[in-house]
Amino acid sequence: MEEELKLQIMDDTAPVWKRIAEHPLLAISKEPPLQLHAFYFDSRDNALQRARLAYRVRREDDAWIATLKASGQSAGGLHQRPEWNVAVESNQPDLSVFTDSEAAAMLAPFTELDLQVILETRFERHESRVTNTDGSEIIVALDRGEILARGQSEPIREVELELAQGNAAAVLEMGAALCQDLPLIPDQESKLFRGLRLAGLISDEKPRDTAWPLHRRENAGNAFSQILTWQLQQIIHDTRKHWAKTSAESFHELRKSVRSLRATLRFCRVLDPDNLLQSFRLALQEWFHQQNQKRDYEALVGYWTEIATTMTLDPAPLQGILSAQAPRQAEQLPQLVAILLKLWATLMRQPLTYTKSLQDFSETQLHREDRKLMAAGKMLLDHPEALHSLRIRIKNTRYVMITLAPLWPGKDSKALLKLLATLQGIAGEIHDADMAGQYLNPLTNNRKAGVAFQAGALLGFLQGREARQRKKFQKFWLRLESTARPWDS
Repeated sequence: MEEELKLQIMDDTAPVWKRIAEHPLLAISKEPPLQLHAFYFDSRDNALQRARLAYRVRREDDAWIATLKASGQSAGGLHQRPEWNVAVESNQPDLSVFTDSEAAAMLAPFTELDLQVILETRFERHESRVTNTDGSEIIVALDRGEILARGQSEPIREVELELAQGNAAAVLEMGAALCQDLPLIPDQESKLFRGLRLAGLISDEKPRDTAWPLHRRENAGNAFSQILTWQLQQIIHDTRKHWAKTSAESFHELRKSVRSLRATLRFCRVLDPDNLLQSFRLALQEWFHQQNQKRDYEALVGYWTEIATTMTLDPAPLQGILSAQAPRQAEQLPQLVAILLKLWATLMRQPLTYTKSLQDFSETQLHREDRKLMAAGKMLLDHPEALHSLRIRIKNTRYVMITLAPLWPGKDSKALLKLLATLQGIAGEIHDADMAGQYLNPLTNNRKAGVAFQAGALLGFLQGREARQRKKFQKFWLRLESTARPWDS
């Protein structure tokens, strides 16, 4: 069984490459790199691919190695799949060399296939073997080269951490330490997958999963360990997606994913009596708050673009100022990934435990959280400033509800979720109006053409709408109080 973490290098400049090659954790030697040239084979009708089998023959310096990989799983950059390797004489395809009974049984329907090269990889590899503090051994590979398919090429710039023996958590911990120091991001796509896409044999990156399957009678600790692992894997997916194609929308989706994980960590805190996950809650909170200013500026630009269109104004003057003032620092994506990989390793080594079933625990906890939410809502009439903390409670309840809704398949939770989403949106707009002054007030004295007027117009619009939004919030809150909860018997 192959278990490896694949990390793509985000910045391929010479200084960064030197930092990676000299990182003490990788222990890369000064020896000349291995020269690798691999040929991937399949039939004209892609029979092996459809059977989820991968067959290659690779030259490793002066030796030829045939490799068969079977269906496995790839999530968050961690690849786990059965693998067989056999020394061969040349790069001529021959499936009969795999004599292991399991491999031979898989290949039995394909022994008469007319195989052809579908893609190639050429790269150099610096290798080392390191021992983790728990005794696990990890093979480190630093790869640089290219994928070749149908006259096209794509670069290979990656670090692979393959478990030779021991606990896969050691690979995740090593990956976390590297991401903390270096511009690396997990890659759930293998070289083969990238080559198949380059050759036009598959469409695109696999989409993120939409839900983790829940089993009501499962132990709550085991279930939430799996839920948290699934959620952090989705964040890694969204992190990579945002890095590959940065936009306000992809950043918003990433923040939502992080918020959902934070809500689940908070919700299942009672399953963590030794507080092993507290440091991750705090680290995710700090990362999230560091991105708030970037989010605020993007929200203001969005509001102004919409308002300027309605007023038939040129939005450019204020857009330009707000965009220029927005934070320029990167979103610290490798640092976020480092937190997630370490959390993953912790859950792998020490899963959460509890005596109750997932459904019993979730219903008890949701009753408790719902009472706190209703109490916070009653305070709002006398303390309007309490809306911010109430908004956070609404978010947490909604995100947990989205995760746990499949526990009550016979009951409709859509009405409750819709109300929570509406209240969250209204409260968010009120919050945006409250924070707008600190960004826009200084611009009302700006002497650049149109900027002062546009800043004042945007500020006036947001503040004028705030009172209406507070009344609207109260109306929907009354509906929430009378809406049935799916977890009530």
